[in-house]
Amino acid sequence: MNKTDLIKTMASRTGCTEVAARQMVEMLMEVMEEGLSDGNDIVLQGFGTFRPWKQSFRAGRNPVPERVVRSLPRTSVRFKVGKNLLRAMNKR
Repeated sequence: MNKTDLIKTMASRTGCTEVAARQMVEMLMEVMEEGLSDGNDIVLQGFGTFRPWKQSFRAGRNPVPERVVRSLPRTSVRFKVGKNLLRAMNKR
């Protein structure tokens, strides 16, 4: 499912327009981005937790000139799945 599919599904389930659903999805993504950028965890009870973490310097390899390249440290995001989502994923 991509972003467009998500928007269409939300619009059909809530009875709102796709424009309104798109605004809701984009606002959610914006708020989550701001929270994670500020170093805050985002906890969606039962769904999961998004947590920013600092990656350190690490060695990589550029295969064309056969050179070792150092990748710069950066902030990334980890996701830990919640119990309800995990149960839903494993129903059979």
